[in-house]
Amino acid sequence: EKYAYGCNELLFNPMRMWIYKGPFTPLFREFLFSNIRMTSKITIVSYIGTYYAIGAAWILTTVNYFVMGWFNGYLDKYYLDSWKVWFSLVIVFNGLGNIALAIMRYRIGDKSLFGALIENFKWTLMLAIFLGGLSLHVSQALLAHMFEIDMTWGATGKEAEFSNFFIEVPKVLKSFKYSLSFCIVAIVGMIILATADFIPYDWMITDFVAILPMATVVASHFLLPIALNPALMTFSW
Repeated sequence: EKYAYGCNELLFNPMRMWIYKGPFTPLFREFLFSNIRMTSKITIVSYIGTYYAIGAAWILTTVNYFVMGWFNGYLDKYYLDSWKVWFSLVIVFNGLGNIALAIMRYRIGDKSLFGALIENFKWTLMLAIFLGGLSLHVSQALLAHMFEIDMTWGATGKEAEFSNFFIEVPKVLKSFKYSLSFCIVAIVGMIILATADFIPYDWMITDFVAILPMATVVASHFLLPIALNPALMTFSW
């Protein structure tokens, strides 16, 4: 959230200022027309753009769920659905990326090939949960700056603090109440649209290619504060 807020602060003025100041900040305009190499400009803008891509993921996946659920087969000529993108990313980054990194570590003598493969793939699920569960939080930070809503963050903790299950659960519910509410609404909505008898047949969404991307986003947001929370995962009472 801090990085997303900061990047938006570097690029855009708050929306109420767009009428008389324009959308882009003087700093960003100066950067665009500076004598920095074009390749460096593209690299920097591409990096900043990843925050907007992450922030848009939950919105676009929700739209994709309804579009593919209700109009699957009618949009193939001009629409690439989330399932195809998701499958490509899994193969390239989670699959081939980890294999390539393991081969590199083996060739430089850092680890055995099998050991490198095990170490790379054992973190795949946690990384998928982390990156998949960021979207709502990043979009919140981006919109907070756009609409001048104050956001504050405490300093990053440098030392482990005592906590246990009963201390941590209220913290999680308070800090992640909006993302968990989104998950619950989405889960109930998907179940109703897939199974409820009162939903007209043409309105039902049962296609795998529509449900899986949405289910992945929902599961990642739901598991993020749980699976990646050491105070909960140690099961200390």
